[in-house]
Amino acid sequence: MGIILVAYDGSELANKALNKAVDLLKPGDELILAHVIPTTMIAEFVDIPPEVTTVKAHRLMNDALAHLKERGVQATGLVREGDIADTIIKIGQELEVAIIVLGEKGLSKVDRFALGSVADKVVKYARRPVLVVK
Repeated sequence: MGIILVAYDGSELANKALNKAVDLLKPGDELILAHVIPTTMIAEFVDIPPEVTTVKAHRLMNDALAHLKERGVQATGLVREGDIADTIIKIGQELEVAIIVLGEKGLSKVDRFALGSVADKVVKYARRPVLVVK
């Protein structure tokens, strides 16, 4: 298949998406987890100091990679900042991934009807195949 990109935020659905991506792996494939720290100024994120968010993101990624390693799965982790959907789409394009795998909903409490969900935006605008896990 090639490179499988998983949008990972530690949520239950992100873990389901990660498990599905692991199931899709074939010999020679590469698994990449991407966590995006949102830079959008939304009330939900305003009071969180950037350095706390960054440390938390790296800790989350390291924990996920360690868990995969325990299962015998080799993966690479990326932590980026930006609009979550736009950044996932950009990573997918830059790395020419075979597929982007993500959960239907993540940890954000932002109303999807106000802004549209990350999954909706990735499905609509990504130029790579997308698998949304429910």
